[in-house]
Amino acid sequence: MRLREYEQNAARRLTKAGVDSPRLCAQLLAGHVLGLDRLHCVLAAERELTPDQAGTLEALTARRATGEPLAQILGGREFFGRTFLVTPDTLIPRPETELLVETALELLPAGQPLRFADLGAGSGCIGVTLCLERPRWCGLLLELSAPALEVARANAARLGAATRLDALRADLRAIPLAGGSCDLLVSNPPYIADAERGQVMDEVLRFEPHSALFSPEAGLAHLRAVIAQAARLLRPGGLLLLEHGADQGKAVRDLLSAGDAFVGIATRRDLAGLERCALARKV
Repeated sequence: MRLREYEQNAARRLTKAGVDSPRLCAQLLAGHVLGLDRLHCVLAAERELTPDQAGTLEALTARRATGEPLAQILGGREFFGRTFLVTPDTLIPRPETELLVETALELLPAGQPLRFADLGAGSGCIGVTLCLERPRWCGLLLELSAPALEVARANAARLGAATRLDALRADLRAIPLAGGSCDLLVSNPPYIADAERGQVMDEVLRFEPHSALFSPEAGLAHLRAVIAQAARLLRPGGLLLLEHGADQGKAVRDLLSAGDAFVGIATRRDLAGLERCALARKV
């Protein structure tokens, strides 16, 4: 079988299974198996596949046709221009989460040392990226899930950030850090309400960890916990950045305003104009 034939057959199969961008998926799977980028897959369309290559591609295509996320099949997803390892124990990094990183880089000085914590780090994509973008920053990856924490450690090591990042297993509600010890707290906590399960894509429900997706109290329980911890952990003037659901902006601003711990409370919008990131400064 030639590569072109595999891509045509796989695209038809994935289309029938209802997979988005079926031709692109077929090309990415082929590139993964053959060690080629998309351009070279196009140029190698007449390449004859070996029986082992054809068998591997058939197995991977079958997995994608069941709805298994492409990132889990490939073992990685790009975030802020770098590829992060992902497994079924971690959320797959998403483009909207880059808004947290962009906001931190914009609002905080680049040339000064800074200590941050990434609360609920998952794959580590936020904290590792901050370290790599700001060589004088150091941080802590906090994650309750032991398997996810191992993925975060692996990403820090393979991308060259391990010397400036520590990883610690910890619950968002009881973080073992001294008060006033952080200049920056970032978090993409669970924030989907149980009542919204029907709105979540099927492949997300089936293949990504529910503990990283859903939160009680209409999706606000973990956001409330992070805000409470930030009031203790941030030094005066320190910055809190929170990802939240597109319809939770007002609720998160209200949580931040409930006490007297924060000022400068605001929301950032993504490219689609949706409120996705809340920010506040510690008094």
